[in-house]
Amino acid sequence: MTCTVALAQINPTCGDLESNVKLHVDQIEQALEARADLIVFPELSLTGYTLKDQTLQLMRPAGSPEFAALRKLSNHIAICAGFVEEGEDGIPYNSAFFMDGGDVVHVHRKMYLPTHGMFEELKFFGRGRELSVFDTRFGRTGIVICRDLFHPLEVSTMAALGTELLLAPSAMPARGFEGEQLAIERTVSLALGSASTFLGMFVVYVNRVGFDDGLGFYGGSALSDPVGGVTVSAPHFEPVLLLGRIDSSHVARQRYQLPIRREEDLAIVRHALDAGRNP
Repeated sequence: MTCTVALAQINPTCGDLESNVKLHVDQIEQALEARADLIVFPELSLTGYTLKDQTLQLMRPAGSPEFAALRKLSNHIAICAGFVEEGEDGIPYNSAFFMDGGDVVHVHRKMYLPTHGMFEELKFFGRGRELSVFDTRFGRTGIVICRDLFHPLEVSTMAALGTELLLAPSAMPARGFEGEQLAIERTVSLALGSASTFLGMFVVYVNRVGFDDGLGFYGGSALSDPVGGVTVSAPHFEPVLLLGRIDSSHVARQRYQLPIRREEDLAIVRHALDAGRNP
């Protein structure tokens, strides 16, 4: 199976849901003109990132009427976008939905919310508690949101559950330099390469650009192929819509040549965890 994915590296307006929905519609229409099968947006793409006291005002259920235009367009293209989800418990979650065929197929709640230095996510969002693996027409798919990607146990468990396509919406600020390269970009590159090469998955990493409340986001979105490495790479600090190609045969090929997933023995991990709890 082959398909075309669109990476929508956008600059959403903080706190303006209506404007951001229109921005999404515009990007989706461009992706459709390019005959893309799937489009992926950044973390909190429908609301902006640094919401603080606006968080409660902007939370919506995934089936909100305000997302009706996106659901309609998902009859023609699958959509992954970020939003503030209104949980059934009334708590706002930093979430991403996956729409296809006119419906919300899946919602992932960010599991690891940074709350240190410049980050304050646990002050405003509830914490997701479930790994995000589900079946789509593109194969078994998983979603990680930004910091989730840096947690090897989450990503490797998703691989063990059969994930072939990992969607990674992000709102990663630019910070620190190592020579001419952003320090955080090196960390992202290591995470993408590890997931793609060692675990045999396509990884669609889509980071935003622009500024929210003094935080500047650098972009650098990328598609990582388990055989070919990074095949699509977006520029820094510029909104752009890029297209990449996904060939599921590359997953099988890489997992055959480097059979990490086949070698994995989850019983060993379970035993170690159980032993650690009951020394």
